[in-house]
Amino acid sequence: MLRVSNLSLTSNGNKILDHVNCSFKPGEITALLGPSGSGKTSLMRCIARLEPSDPGSITLNGQSIQSLKPADIGMVFQQFHLFPHLTVIENLCYSPEKLEVMTELTCTPKAMEMLRQFGLEDKATMKPSLLSGGQKQRIAIARALMMEPKILLFDEPTSALDPEMVEDVARLIADLRAPDRILIMATHELKICRMSADHVLFLEHGKVLEERSKDEFFSAPQSERAKSFIQRMPS
Repeated sequence: MLRVSNLSLTSNGNKILDHVNCSFKPGEITALLGPSGSGKTSLMRCIARLEPSDPGSITLNGQSIQSLKPADIGMVFQQFHLFPHLTVIENLCYSPEKLEVMTELTCTPKAMEMLRQFGLEDKATMKPSLLSGGQKQRIAIARALMMEPKILLFDEPTSALDPEMVEDVARLIADLRAPDRILIMATHELKICRMSADHVLFLEHGKVLEERSKDEFFSAPQSERAKSFIQRMPS
């Protein structure tokens, strides 16, 4: 269980996260849902240890996430952040080799197998600039999976893609469920949330307004703000 307790984050005097309390279960996909500026990405960056939180704590099975290995947390960024000067397979092997989790002898075969699973083995020696947006997305996910993270985070996974690709990405993320893996995605899109999430955290102004199962959230949202958001956003 990943648990966030009384977490706050302040930047330039502005309260980004305001005493957030929530939890995430292995085997489930949780969507951080809400409008731009609600704190979704900031909460995810705190979990990824990319932002120093103010008061509060984040623990995995009672252990502070600060004590986890770098390989335990993977993140797929909104703009993918693939290294442009490296080939696809070099992108996949960069972190495992740099962190000495794998050697070149063990990393390359695993990377090729990962590319086969994503249908991209023919792209292994290509540079990211030659790939489509959907291909870059799958490469970024494959790279994050290389070290078999316990926590896998997606920041707005469909924002850099064509609208017709939302369903493909939703299915791909849904297929990544595993009994011992925690999956979290920050999004403002209802479609990917409806298709792949099990649980929803709805945020507004850095606060969690609702934490419910997906079905409960969409059938009977409790807060007026969540009701308004669902009504106004395309689904």
